[in-house]
Amino acid sequence: MIYKKREKSDKLLMLEYLKNRIKFSQENWNEYQNQVKGYPGECHLDTLTVELTDDCLVLNDLPLAIGSTQFQIDALIITAQEIILYEVKNYGGEYIYKDGFLVSISSGNSFHSPTERINRNTSLLQSLLETLQITMPIRPFVAFVHPEFMLYDVENMQKVLVRATFPKHFRKLTAQLEPLSAKHFLLAKTLCELSAQTKPYLNGVPEYTYEECKKGIICSECERFIPGIKHKNKFYRCKICGHKERVSTIILRHVLEFKCLFPDRKLTVPTIYDWCGGLCSEKRIRSALQKEYVLIDTGRASYYV
Repeated sequence: MIYKKREKSDKLLMLEYLKNRIKFSQENWNEYQNQVKGYPGECHLDTLTVELTDDCLVLNDLPLAIGSTQFQIDALIITAQEIILYEVKNYGGEYIYKDGFLVSISSGNSFHSPTERINRNTSLLQSLLETLQITMPIRPFVAFVHPEFMLYDVENMQKVLVRATFPKHFRKLTAQLEPLSAKHFLLAKTLCELSAQTKPYLNGVPEYTYEECKKGIICSECERFIPGIKHKNKFYRCKICGHKERVSTIILRHVLEFKCLFPDRKLTVPTIYDWCGGLCSEKRIRSALQKEYVLIDTGRASYYV
């Protein structure tokens, strides 16, 4: 049973928003592409875990911390007997495992095996459970989800799942499931609460300020800045790609963008008017905000939450 569904991480959302508003270095672009590539892979694993019975709890995308050390869990499954941990990778191509590295057969490029990260996450999660006075074994796996990923010499690399082995893995898991007790639901609830309290993992997001961000409205389809919106039109059709979108939806989409990038700034009508480059009237912005947010009326310093 899906207990915590997957959503785009704050890191991916921030990179998606920033790429159109500030100048990206090549390193920033590489980080963005890695995030974009990884998310569909995680979603593919979700298509398999969603089919599991109610005798297990699936928690997706958990940023956690123990002390000052943060770690990110792609997916975990709580069963009556154990916790199963997954590190999801969406690499394509043919690789061999050699001395702790994955080496591409076509290019010769190598990088650290993801088993190092799953081992680290396992150790940190175990320590976190100890602070909660919970004793449960943890069984970790690296899940390579790309259909064209091939790993040779896999017998020397433990804890590995490739796409062809997923059906057998989940059939075996399903056959071993037993009814859960209240303590398992309490554990899932506690992990979700701790995750909500953990600052998002933003390593790789470039530094930025409000002033340096380009202001304006961006088409949700072609991601180009639009030249303007006629004041009385309820819909806007992009002159570049032809995509049609309700103006109120456009405004609220840019409100979410602003809140993601600047969570500490107050949400006000003048602020969103400026963020949208003055392309929508303050009257339309106020109308859109009133439908989705609550006004904290403090006179001229009023804001929405």
